[in-house]
Amino acid sequence: MEKVKFALLGLSISLAACQSSNKNDERRTDSVSKKITKIQEVDGRFLIVAGKSIGEISLGENMEQVAEKLGRPDAGDAAMGKAWGIWYSGDSTAKRRNEIAIYSSYRDTSMRVKDVKQIRITSNQFKTQDGLATGATLEDTKLKFPDIKKLSSYLNENKDTVVVYDAKKDGIGFEFLKGKSISLTIHPVNTAVNETYLTLHPEWKIVE
Repeated sequence: MEKVKFALLGLSISLAACQSSNKNDERRTDSVSKKITKIQEVDGRFLIVAGKSIGEISLGENMEQVAEKLGRPDAGDAAMGKAWGIWYSGDSTAKRRNEIAIYSSYRDTSMRVKDVKQIRITSNQFKTQDGLATGATLEDTKLKFPDIKKLSSYLNENKDTVVVYDAKKDGIGFEFLKGKSISLTIHPVNTAVNETYLTLHPEWKIVE
């Protein structure tokens, strides 16, 4: 009888262990599923797609449509059919206002339609599908875009060194200050991000 009791006890412990193991596996699976779901749930209004779009603005989009979405720019520069338009965030108390800057030029030789050539953002509210946003380190950025390469360095208006990197084949560029990205720029694939750089930052002095 004692042997039977021990056998039943052993079976009960074994079943309990299996159930516990199954529950732990379910929890781990559920946890992984939640993480995957979380990555997949980037709001389309703030989604960055390299070489294509940021939020609701896409490369190649008619600037008249952009104006309908964003209104008149708060600042900018225009010459010879090319222009940067800059829209600032509504938080006027912030030390550094977030901004979205759009570079545009005529679509073709008819010079009738201006379309979006580059889109630059500074807010970390915008993210790629796998969660990359401003504030990331260079190491983190390289994990997402291994082909990223350094293009040049600039001294900004505060005499800080800003280093520009670009994943040219992917269509996304980055500015780094003190080891962390301060902006992301979407541009056409295989077109370097710095082709229009000094137009946006005429006060910056190139270092290398």
